Parts: sequence; structure tokens; C-alpha cells
Amino acid sequence: MLNSTLRLYLAAFLAGTTLPGAFAPFNIWPLGLLSPAILLWLWQYHSSSTKKAFLLGLSYGIGMFGIGVSWVFISIHRYGNTEVPLAILITTLFVVILALFIAIQGAVLKQFFRGNTITFLLFGFPCCWVLFEWLRSWLFTGFPWLFLGYTQLDTFLKGYGPCLSVYGISLAVALNSSALVTLIKEKRSSKLIAMILMVSIWSVGYLLQLHDYSHLDPKTFTVNLIQGNIKPFDKFSQTDPIGTTERIYGTLTQNAWNADLILWPESAIPLPLPYSQFYVDELQNRALLHNTTLITGIQVINKQGEYYNSLIALGRGQGVYHKHHLLPFGDFVPLEKWLRGLIGFFDLPMSSFIRGPQNQDLIMAGKLKLTPLICFEIAFPELVRDTLHNANAIITLSEDGWFGGSWGPHQHLQIARMRALETGRFVLRATTSGITAIIDPQGRLQATVPQFEATVLKGTFYSATGETPWIKIGLWPLITLLLVFFILPGRITKLFS
Repeated sequence: MLNSTLRLYLAAFLAGTTLPGAFAPFNIWPLGLLSPAILLWLWQYHSSSTKKAFLLGLSYGIGMFGIGVSWVFISIHRYGNTEVPLAILITTLFVVILALFIAIQGAVLKQFFRGNTITFLLFGFPCCWVLFEWLRSWLFTGFPWLFLGYTQLDTFLKGYGPCLSVYGISLAVALNSSALVTLIKEKRSSKLIAMILMVSIWSVGYLLQLHDYSHLDPKTFTVNLIQGNIKPFDKFSQTDPIGTTERIYGTLTQNAWNADLILWPESAIPLPLPYSQFYVDELQNRALLHNTTLITGIQVINKQGEYYNSLIALGRGQGVYHKHHLLPFGDFVPLEKWLRGLIGFFDLPMSSFIRGPQNQDLIMAGKLKLTPLICFEIAFPELVRDTLHNANAIITLSEDGWFGGSWGPHQHLQIARMRALETGRFVLRATTSGITAIIDPQGRLQATVPQFEATVLKGTFYSATGETPWIKIGLWPLITLLLVFFILPGRITKLFS
């Protein structure tokens, strides 16, 4: 039999394992409210010390990320050519590092919110949760995955997205979790406060999601998104990479030139510029002949011999974009001098990119202004906000084949849906193996095609103008407000004592 302390850690771990069920592809959104509520209940009523709160948070985080980002193992083992034991070890270290954010969050809560229970429940927990999500979005280059707000894309709470981004929805979710615990455990007066809070949050969210912040031009634009379904290694290992590209993407595009916009995914042309200039010129002429814009992923070599992960616009389009926010171990290898060559995972193809400039011009497709993003960049709400620049739509090219048939591509698509909601823009997502999609400004999927099929997604979208409150104001008002509850915890406690 386990002793009482171990049972508490096991309960925290199991609660953490349920949270990924609230995200895609399962979308069981009530788990997004219930799972954090269990952790809060353990922290408040079964954690007598900072150390215990830390360990409970660590247990919860290991369960949460151990299940939620388990797809990392596929990248490390299958495509990183790493033996199973070592791949398990690397994945475990990654999970533990992420779990430390939850663990430290619990310790901070115990340290800053001693005393008044209602302060801990209704102020400390929600504010701390969002602050640590924000911290995780940029510390060590950032990993903004599995934020609570993503679980509510299909509920009334999505109304907070255009105003406060995914962080605002996360705050609403965490407040609901706090209110649930208060309703179960606290005295009658506190329960009344919790009930009023829950009703208010959902009512305001409902009203907010009825409002459209952007204006859609009545003219319809047609778009064809080409999904080639080439395995990640295959496009880099071919003796004739341009021939393979033409055989797959060229063939699929033969009957797709009639659209206003055509998108090929990340690294669709695996031979970098300037070596592929002859083929780029050929595509340029084809696109001009059909009076359309073709945008494709490609690598670009600069004068110093350094590589960019890029996309270019051809035909009626113009512009080149170099990926700015690089993915560690995917786009570059930290501590490359020491890690290169140790194991296959540190030698993935095209993992020596350099960062593109911070402020780059929009991509033009005729008169359309497009914000370009490559793969992982779509996961950063502040980066998307900073690069929107009054664009009419967002395009994102990705290669999710590294994650196989796991939950990773579904979670990635869910994140792209949130960016559409936050910005009030259509998001056009072209991927090598799926999930290719057209997303409307409400974050709804307008069209998708199955994964692991070579196919064309044909659809329409609208040019958008105007700015959501999130685009106008940004995150700092929310972060400042949340920080107040840590700067003045004593005064807040007195208000509710």
C-alpha cells in the first residue's frame, strides 16, 4: 500500500495525464477546467509546505507533458536515428524541464499567498498559472504548447481571444477551476463569490464572441494548398531533389493554377537558392502565365554561406521571408560545437539555419498583403502580433511529418486556429503531410484534407482589415495586472479576510 504522501503525488500525476485530453485531437474541453482544479485542490488543502507544493506540481507536470508532448519521442527516435533507451532519456529530460514550470509555480503560490484561502484560490492560482504560461513562451527560446486557453476554442470562452489572446482565455479557464474548488470546499459566502465569478466569466465570453473585430472584404479569393506527402528524409536524400519536387508538387499543381494563390509547404523545394534558381525561374514563368501567385518553402544561402529557412513569392507575388524564430534541434543545434555528431538527433537534415531579421516586409500576392510564418512560429502569439503589420491574411508553411501519426500535428493546427481568432484574419496552412487547412477569423476550420495523402485543398478566403483589441494593445496590460497580485499580496489578503 502506498503511504498518504505518495498517494497525493500519484493523484497529481494522474490529474496531469488527463489534461491533454482537453486538447486536439480529443477536444474534451471540460477536462481543461477539471484537471487544473484537482491540482489546485491538492496545493491548497494537501500541501503544507513549499517543498510539497513543488513536488505536487512536478508530479502533475510530468503527467501533463509526458502525455501531451509524447510525440517528441517520434522525432528523436524515428527521424533522429536515436536508439530507444537514449530517445526515452532525452524525451524524459525534456518533459521534466517543462514540468519544472508547474513545480515552481506551486512553490511560488505557497510562498506568496499564505493565509487567506480565497486569495490563494481566486487570485493566486489563476494569475500564477497565466504568468508561468507566459514565462514558458519565451524562456530558453520558448515552448508555448498546451496552454489552457487552447482547450476552449469551441466554447464561449473563445470570446476573450481577440481581446487578450490565448493568455486571456487561459486566465478565464484557471478562474473557473478556482471557482470550482471554492464551490466544493469553502464556506457559503465564498461559494457565492465563486458562483458570481463563473456566471460572469461565461456570460462576458458569450457576448464577446458575438462581435466581429475585423472587416472582411466582399471579394472572394481562391486558394489551392498543395500537400505533397513526402517523408521528411526523402526530400533531402534524393539524388535528384528538383526532379522529385516537380514529380510530386509540379504534378499536383497542374490542375491548380487557376487559383488566385497557390501555397507549397515548408522546404517544398529542397535544393537551396541559388542552386535551384533555374527551377525557381521556371515556376516564376508558369505562375505569370496563369496570372497567379505561387508561394513555396525553400532554403536560401547568403553570401557568407549560411542557410536561411525561407519562403518566396513567385508570379504575381513578390517578397522573400526568412524564418525568424528558430526551433532548437529542428532549425539549429544549441551548443553545436559540442553536440554535433554525438547522436543522430543532433544531425537532422537542415538543422543549421541562421535567424532571419526581426522586422521583414510582408509577402505580396497581387494586392493582397500576407503575414508569412514558417512552422513553429505560428505558436507564438506575440510574434504573430508583431509581424501582422495590417496584413490581409496569414500564411503558414509547415513540415509536421517529423511527428508521424501522433497528436503533434493536431495540436499544431489547434494553435493555428487560435492565431486566426486573435488576429481576426484567415489563416492558410500548407503542410507537407498534414494537417493542411483553411481557418476563418473566428478560428473555425473551413476546409481540411486528410493527413498522409498527396492532394490539393481547394478553397476560398476573404481579405480582412481592422484590428482586434489584442492587436491594438498587446499583452502588457494583462501581465502588469497579474503582477500586481504578486507585488501586493498582503493588501489583497486583507481585502478578503
